[in-house]
Amino acid sequence: MIINKPYTDKEYADLAVYCNENNCHIEDKGDYLESVENEPYIPTDEEQRQNRECAYAQEVDNITAHIQRLKDQNPIPEREIAELIAERDAKVQEIKARYPYHDEEE
Repeated sequence: MIINKPYTDKEYADLAVYCNENNCHIEDKGDYLESVENEPYIPTDEEQRQNRECAYAQEVDNITAHIQRLKDQNPIPEREIAELIAERDAKVQEIKARYPYHDEEE
């Protein structure tokens, strides 16, 4: 969205509202003002580490606890344990994909 100079307070306000609603900001281009899309926020590796930690606690730890409980049974349900291990491994890979570190991206 562009507004030419000179512009009215209403035109500027409309541009500001547009930018607030559309993840952009206003840049002065000399003869006009233009709405410019904001760059997406890229979390730091430390933020991603914390995100992964929370996701593992919420999504993986309960599977691990279930596996441990099954190992206490007699006889041990090997097939069910193997299925849960596969489910847990897939969940770990999904979390890593959801919260990548910078050196893991390609």
